[in-house]
Order: sequence, then structure tokens, then C-alpha cells
Amino acid sequence: MLIESRGTFVALCHLQQNSVQVRAGQTMTVGDPIGRCGNSGNSTEPHVHIQAGDSADFDRAEAVPITFAGSLPANRQIVDL
Repeated sequence: MLIESRGTFVALCHLQQNSVQVRAGQTMTVGDPIGRCGNSGNSTEPHVHIQAGDSADFDRAEAVPITFAGSLPANRQIVDL
């Protein structure tokens, strides 16, 4: 899943299969459900990988720092905005 906002692209990976609740081009606001946390990838625990960059091409994008409610969560901390 790739979300674009004002030139920043945010990738959400490892969402649960068939759980995505938004469509391409849909406008979203803070708090809108996107999808459910899954456990795909090299993990036995459900998790979501989040990465932000200045391009939709993450092989060439420069990283963009992101925070949640002004801070970066610690491992195993649940973020509920």
C-alpha cells in the first residue's frame, strides 16, 4: 500500500491479505482505517513496516523522517491515534 501526501510517499507493508479498506485515488483523513496488521514477510509476529520517502520509487527515494504524535514509538509499543 502506498499513500501520497504533499510530495511524501508512505509505504505500508505486511498488511493482512484482503484487509485493505481504501481504494486508489481515495482521499483519506487522520484516523481512517487503512487495513489490518498482518504477519507476512520474515516474521512470526504480526507487524506493519512503514517507510516514508520523497518518491514513489523507493529504490531511488530519499528517506523522509516520520513521527507518530510527535515521537517515534519503541519496539512493541502500540500506536493508537
